[in-house]
Amino acid sequence: YLAALEGQRRVLGEEHKKTLMSLNNMGALLDMVKDYEGALDYYQQAQSVGEKVLGKTHPDTLSTTMNMANSYADLKDFVKAEEMYRQA
Repeated sequence: YLAALEGQRRVLGEEHKKTLMSLNNMGALLDMVKDYEGALDYYQQAQSVGEKVLGKTHPDTLSTTMNMANSYADLKDFVKAEEMYRQA
């Protein structure tokens, strides 16, 4: 995923939908190996650019927000998790 992500950033740009998808996928991969803080870093990048490019209510942006909420819940940060769930 990292090689694909870097290639997409270079060729397509940071704001391309496929780049955003790869950021989200990298977060999901880290989630699967229980690196929740690492996952949040990628999710936050995807969410920040996604809100700017796609909008806060776009399904892809909302999916990333939900993924972030799940990571916060896994970290036992239930206050932040609830905040993110409410956004999604």
